[in-house]
Amino acid sequence: MEGIELRKALEEARALEGARLAKVHQVGDVFFLRTYRPRGALVLDPGGKAFHRTSLRPPALPSPPPFCMLLRSLAGQPLLALDQAGLDRVVRLRFPEADLVLDLRPRQGDVFFLARDGRMASFRGGELRPVDFAAADDPVTGLGPLLRRAAAAHVGHPPAPEELAAFAADLLAQAPAGYLYRTASGRVASFFPRPDLGEPDATFPSFSEALDHLLEQRLGVGLARDQLDQVERALRRRERALAALAAAEAEAQNWQQFQAQADLILTRIADIPRGAAVAVVEGFDGRPVELELNPALPPAAQAHALYAKAKKLRRRLARTPARREELAAEIRRLRDLRDLLTQEPHLAPYVAGETAALAPASPREKPAPAARPRELVVEGFPIQIGRSGEENDRLVQGARPHDLWLHARGVPGAHVIIRTEGRPVPREVLERAAELAAWHSRARGERKVPISYTEARYVRKRKGAPPGMVTLQREEVLVVPGDRGP
Repeated sequence: MEGIELRKALEEARALEGARLAKVHQVGDVFFLRTYRPRGALVLDPGGKAFHRTSLRPPALPSPPPFCMLLRSLAGQPLLALDQAGLDRVVRLRFPEADLVLDLRPRQGDVFFLARDGRMASFRGGELRPVDFAAADDPVTGLGPLLRRAAAAHVGHPPAPEELAAFAADLLAQAPAGYLYRTASGRVASFFPRPDLGEPDATFPSFSEALDHLLEQRLGVGLARDQLDQVERALRRRERALAALAAAEAEAQNWQQFQAQADLILTRIADIPRGAAVAVVEGFDGRPVELELNPALPPAAQAHALYAKAKKLRRRLARTPARREELAAEIRRLRDLRDLLTQEPHLAPYVAGETAALAPASPREKPAPAARPRELVVEGFPIQIGRSGEENDRLVQGARPHDLWLHARGVPGAHVIIRTEGRPVPREVLERAAELAAWHSRARGERKVPISYTEARYVRKRKGAPPGMVTLQREEVLVVPGDRGP
C-alpha cells in the first residue's frame, strides 16, 4: 500500500474515530481491532502492508499470542485519532494510554505499542525508525512505483515532476471507490480506475471492500470456508456410516437365530409340505414352532439360504469392531481438521490436498494420478518444486540425506529440492534454486527475499503437523531477488 492509497483508506476509516475498542483478534500476522459506539473494525496488516476498515470476521486464535494480549489491554478506551506521517506509509492510532503505530516502510511491516509511561513493544521485535507525524503533505512522496506507473500511463510518457505533482493532487482530490484488477503478479486493489491494468475484475462502493477481498484471499478465509464445507460433509457421511454400522451390528447379533431356524428346517424337513408358506413343526425343546417359508423354494434350499445369511452376519459381527474404530478415528481426524480450519484459516493452503481427498469419488471416473513435482535442470542438477502441501511432504520424504532443501523464510511457499547425487552444489545452482523458492512463495516480487536452505537430513516433519509444515534442525540463509521466475 502506497502513501496516497493509505490516505484514502484512512479517509474511509475516520468514521471510527471516537469509537471504543471492544476486542483485538489476531489471525496469522493480521490484527483485527473491533470497536463499538459506533460498531466497526480496523485491520492492521503488517505482512500484507495494508491498513483499512473491514467487515471481515474470520475465526480468531483460541489462545491469543502475547502481543495481541498487549493490544487487548486498551479495550474500552476510545480511539482518539487516526494520523498519517505526511503521505508516508506510517499510521498512528491514538488511545488515551498508548499509541499504536503501523509502519509499512520495512520489507516486513511492523506494529508498535507505545505506552504513555515510556514502555514500547514491537510485533516483530524491531525498532521504530524516525517518523514525523507533523510533517506537511508532499503529494509526490505518496506516489510509489505502482502509482508512478499509473501516472506514466495517464500522461502517455515518463512524467515530469510537475506532471507527477498534478497527478498526485488529482488522486488526493478524488473520493475513493474500490476496483480489483488481475495482473501477472496477482490481484491488485485500487481506489480509482486504472485503465493501464485493463478492465477491472470487480468494482465496489468503497476502497476498503476491495481491500477486504484481497485480505480474505490472503488469509485463506475463502479457501478455509470451502474446505470447512467439505470437512463438514465428510464428517456427516462418517457419522451416518457409524450410525448405520450400529444398526447393522444389532441385526448381526441375531445370526444364531437364523442358524437355529436352518437347523430346525433340515431336522424336520419330512414334516414340511412342499410349497407351504407356513409350517408348524416340533421344536428342539418339544414345543411347536411356526416357520415362515418361501413357497417358491424347496425347504432344503431355504435352509441353505439361512445358513448363508447366518454366516454373513457372523462375519459382519467379527469385522464391526475394527470398522467402528476406523470410523471413530476418521471422525476424530475430521474434527481436528475442522478445528484447525476454524481457528487458523490462514493454514488452509497447507491442507488443501487433504481436504480435496475428502470428496467422494465418482464410480464412473478413474481418480486422477497424483501430479508430479515441477522439475528443472540447472547445470546438470535436477531441481524439484512442490505444488501443494501434500506434494511438499512427498518431496521431503523422497529426498536423500545430502540433497539440499530450500524455502522462503517466514512466508508460505513451495519446498524446493536440489538433487545433489552426492556432488557439491555450485553457488550458481544454489542461487538459482533460491530464486525459484522466492518466486514460488508469497514474497514473489519483493526486492530481497531471505531463503532458508539446509541438507534434507536436517528437515523434520512433526507428527500431526499440517501438510507442508516442517521444522529445521539447522539452516543457512541466502538473500535473493523475488522477481526471477522459471
